[in-house]
Amino acid sequence: MDEHQLEIATIKLQDLVIELLDDGMSPMAVAGIIQASATKMYRVMLDDKEFEELMGTVIKSSKQLHNDTLH
Repeated sequence: MDEHQLEIATIKLQDLVIELLDDGMSPMAVAGIIQASATKMYRVMLDDKEFEELMGTVIKSSKQLHNDTLH
C-alpha cells in the first residue's frame, strides 16, 4: 500500500466514523467497534507470538499517552 492509498483509506474511515456519530452512535461504541475489528484482523493475520508482541506494544504505548491531540 502506498501513501496515497493509505490517505484514501484513512479519509474513508473518518467519513464513516463521522456518519456514525452524526447518526447518534456513542463515540465510545464507535471506538470500541474499530478497536475490536482491528484486533480481530491482527489475530487472524499474525501468529501467537507476533500477536502477543503487538498487544504488548499497544499496552505500553497507551500508558505513554497524555491528553495531547494526536494527528
